[in-house]
Amino acid sequence: MTKRRHHRITRRELLHQGGVAGATLGLGALGAAVADLAPAAAAPAAGGRKVALTEFIWIGGGQGIVPREVKASFEKTNPNVQIELYEGTNAITYPKMVAQRQVDPNKPLINFGFFNVDAQTKGELDGMWLNLDPQKIPNMAGVYPSYHRPGNTGIGWGLSGYGLLYNKKLVKEPPVSWNDLFAPRFKGKVMLFDYGSGGGFNDVLGVAYANGGDAKRIDAAFEKFSKAAQDGQFLALFTTNEQVKDSLARGEALVAGYFTSFAITWNQESPNGDGPFAYAIPKEGMVAYTYYFNIIKGSTPDQIDAASAVINTYLSKPTIGRYCNLTATIPAVSGVSLKPELQREPVFQPSAVKAAILPDWTTANRQNAAWRQRWDRDVKGKM
Repeated sequence: MTKRRHHRITRRELLHQGGVAGATLGLGALGAAVADLAPAAAAPAAGGRKVALTEFIWIGGGQGIVPREVKASFEKTNPNVQIELYEGTNAITYPKMVAQRQVDPNKPLINFGFFNVDAQTKGELDGMWLNLDPQKIPNMAGVYPSYHRPGNTGIGWGLSGYGLLYNKKLVKEPPVSWNDLFAPRFKGKVMLFDYGSGGGFNDVLGVAYANGGDAKRIDAAFEKFSKAAQDGQFLALFTTNEQVKDSLARGEALVAGYFTSFAITWNQESPNGDGPFAYAIPKEGMVAYTYYFNIIKGSTPDQIDAASAVINTYLSKPTIGRYCNLTATIPAVSGVSLKPELQREPVFQPSAVKAAILPDWTTANRQNAAWRQRWDRDVKGKM
């Protein structure tokens, strides 16, 4: 067996299912397969010694296409290497990685793979990640500086942008700031993403950073949300894509903080792509929900060598470009060629990627329980 599946629908999968379903193109239009793009390795990985390793990849939404191409190409070039693909979600797989580490830290469940910022942060706190070696992964140099991690505990390769969605047919002057969530013209017409559906506190963090705060100085942002809730600024909280989509489409809500890609894909579901949805990137920056490549501690030197070579292949501009085109992911690698539909979108512009807010997720993770209590008491409790 070269593939294992562990499946449950999550926000990440829904996001990319929407991105692919809304912008389907023939694979030929998205560039050549990785086998035709990846350069031949200068020397066999792991010195030519036989090595088997397990790569974690995300399931659904076209996310398995490029990993399978990379696997086939890499194993052809390096016949001594066998890569097993382990498909799933970070939410389910990461706890299993922790459990296996407790059983035997020298036999990790996963050797390397794709991880979102939540798993990245937990892994840093848990000491899960190996420090990546830029000499073994020279294509790390092509990643925008703000998407590198201290000590190279992972390397960013892409992101989803979290900004402001609105009904463009009813809102004549688009929102321009995170503070527009509190604008009088939107009173009673603002929807907020509840913490329970996996989005963290992106709205609160966006407002905090927009007003000179951050994850460690977040009191003023919570106070803004609390006062606005008491004053009737918010229509409702939402926990599913359909809830906010339907409310915006009907005009019950005019503005909502959410992932910008949904405005693109929801419009494409309408005749001629003329849906009512639009997104705004706040002048203070969108919140970047970042995706990383990581290598897990406990992997053998040969597994580390092979994993580093595979990650280097992913970080090549043609390979990461193909992945981003197929999954509608914003690349964090400079100079990536995107299909015209994505090139036209403001959220895919390098200037927006470099100006994005990258919150202190370590603090956010440590404060999550306290923030939930505060949200329930000071925001939910006053709506």
